[in-house]
Amino acid sequence: MKKEKIDLVYGSLLHAVGKVIQRSTDDERDFGTIGAEWFRRFSDNEKIVQQIARATSSSIATDLAPDSLVYITSAATKIASGLKGAREIREGKEDFLVKQSDIFNVFSDTYSQRYLDARPVELDGEANFARESGESSSPSDYSLLVEILEKEFERFDFSQSQIDSLLNLFESTLSYVPASTKMKELADISLATYSRLTAGFALAIADYLAEKNCLDYEKVLGQDLENFYDQKAFLLASFDLSGIQDFIYNIATAGAAKQLKARSLYLDFMGEHIVDSLLEKLELTRANLLYVGGGHAYFILPNTEKTIEILASFEAEFNQFLVQHFHTGLYVAFGWSPFSANDMTTTLENYRKVYQTTSRMISQKKISRYDAKTLLELNQGGKSSQRECAICHSVEKLTKHNDQEVCHICAGMYRFSKEIQEQYYLVTKEKGLPIGPGAYIRGVSKDELAQEEWTRVYVKNSYSTDLLKATHVFVGDYKYAEIDQYANLSKDSESGQGIKRLAVLRLDVDDLGAAFMAGFSYQAGGKFNTLARSATFSRSMSLFFKVYINQFAKEKKLSIIYAGGDDVFAIGSWQDIIEFPICLRQNFIKWTNVKLTLSAGIGLFPDKTPVSLMAEETGKLEGAAKDNDKDSISIFDKDYTLKFDQFIDDVYRGKLEHIRYYFNIQDERGKSFVYRLIELLRNYDRMNIARLAYYLTRLEDQTPKDKKEEFRTFKDLFFSWYTGSEIERKEAEMALLLYVYEIRKDS
Repeated sequence: MKKEKIDLVYGSLLHAVGKVIQRSTDDERDFGTIGAEWFRRFSDNEKIVQQIARATSSSIATDLAPDSLVYITSAATKIASGLKGAREIREGKEDFLVKQSDIFNVFSDTYSQRYLDARPVELDGEANFARESGESSSPSDYSLLVEILEKEFERFDFSQSQIDSLLNLFESTLSYVPASTKMKELADISLATYSRLTAGFALAIADYLAEKNCLDYEKVLGQDLENFYDQKAFLLASFDLSGIQDFIYNIATAGAAKQLKARSLYLDFMGEHIVDSLLEKLELTRANLLYVGGGHAYFILPNTEKTIEILASFEAEFNQFLVQHFHTGLYVAFGWSPFSANDMTTTLENYRKVYQTTSRMISQKKISRYDAKTLLELNQGGKSSQRECAICHSVEKLTKHNDQEVCHICAGMYRFSKEIQEQYYLVTKEKGLPIGPGAYIRGVSKDELAQEEWTRVYVKNSYSTDLLKATHVFVGDYKYAEIDQYANLSKDSESGQGIKRLAVLRLDVDDLGAAFMAGFSYQAGGKFNTLARSATFSRSMSLFFKVYINQFAKEKKLSIIYAGGDDVFAIGSWQDIIEFPICLRQNFIKWTNVKLTLSAGIGLFPDKTPVSLMAEETGKLEGAAKDNDKDSISIFDKDYTLKFDQFIDDVYRGKLEHIRYYFNIQDERGKSFVYRLIELLRNYDRMNIARLAYYLTRLEDQTPKDKKEEFRTFKDLFFSWYTGSEIERKEAEMALLLYVYEIRKDS
């Protein structure tokens, strides 16, 4: 990347840093002046200083050179802010210490008022949930953030290799700092997101004008900015990586458990590698990335012939790599759509059209994946061996590993599975698991970093900038034990009680795609539908499912196998796998202010069940939950499908607790009645009402004298469940079944 573009990235990223400094002091000067003065403590780069000082001035001084980067950054700030036209200027009084508004305040059709504390993102501390209290922040809140920035800036040389680290630093410190504090505006866009968008637009503008051989930024972006707003200067680009589910789950029993998490993490890194490799070819940065996760990504790119050529050639090259190593198992499709600044700020129709055009291109490519040449190669390949890989059933490039015939990818996965607990992942040209054309990945310790030559390094689940030349990625990867241990962990270590089974959870957000497209269109005639809010929304989902999810799983006996942008796959002891989605769901509705919901399926299996079967059966249960008008959970069987609140309140924390209390005072003979009660619930009729009365009376007779009165209360309660509605009987049956699993003694 040329020096001028590097200066542009830093200038546009840092143009509003003065707002943080200003809010930590009583300095009433223009934040551009404050920011420029502060930045000079760390660098003498005047091109960056100039952008910080002047890009947000209401009138750009005429003493600037026509090709000054200030004009690009100034235009980018307006577009990133969602200003409706080039001439629109937001003025008015400011409340510098106002808290950031929750992005979900203007989401869906119900306006709400919740606010976020101005503090760093904490990986181990409590998630920053929005609250109704709108009490202002304090200067000391901002002093803490400034202190963090200053400490890190001492080590920056503001080179190309450190751009990703600066983006990471901003996300960790400024994600809960409002970009705008004007009293007439919503303060729901963070300074981290706004600065990132500004830099992304700035780079796209620079490349767009460069292709037109235009260096008179003063004229195009100053005098004629209104006209520029109408130009299709940008591309909304996206990719979709197909085959993820099959790659992770459709593997044979042998070696599957050891590879499951490795496969999921490998695909996470493949998505990141696609992003970085593409941006490197385009000479852009992660500031141009809107979102990546779950095999999907969105970018803001310059609308140039060069960009489109690179997108097409990159797609073809990467798919050739996928065919070579995965046959037809994995496929990546790119789509893009030109747009102008006005397309994203004027009408909801234009905004949606841009996304829909991109999506349609991807869908069309997925229908006809391969050209004639590739199809011929695939058909001519045939089986190169009579044997299949013991893990994935591939017949290509088999090798011996641990007394098994496995393909080279599965052999590599064995090695990678031993590395997945590392924090650092190197991308090199020759050593590790193939992750892209001419690229290999492997996990290493921090000590090994100094001994290696690498083209890129990923730091997993850390905001620390101790390694400045790194890309920071976040994944849900909590692990309590090995997968083959969870069935035994379902048993109480002292009493031996508990059915010896593991459980599988599949969960995802209900209608997330529709929410992303239309979630901000319901209020105020769609005026809240802006690119900045879409980016903030995506960031919010990532924080929940990639960062905070590890907190929600903490100390539970389970492993998060996969946590994409909106879906989760986990395996663990069946008791904890039931607790986990309850915890996730309650935190999620709190996170989104009940404006989005989750649906979940939980399957119960012997510990030797093939992973593919567990995934398939649990997927059917998740589907049953979706079919139950969403916001539902299906446990063990489609017949046991309830709304989430119903399951939590009426079964798990209601009937089950009553059953535990009253049956735990019984001896083993008394507990045997549980099975008879389940049978009666499943075969409800008038005759069985009499049988139920008889069994409950017998159970009462066996109850110790000092507990009889309590049991009579329970007897009346259970009789009311049985003679009540069909749903009450179903709830009672579920509760009894869970209790049976809790007290059962398996060898």
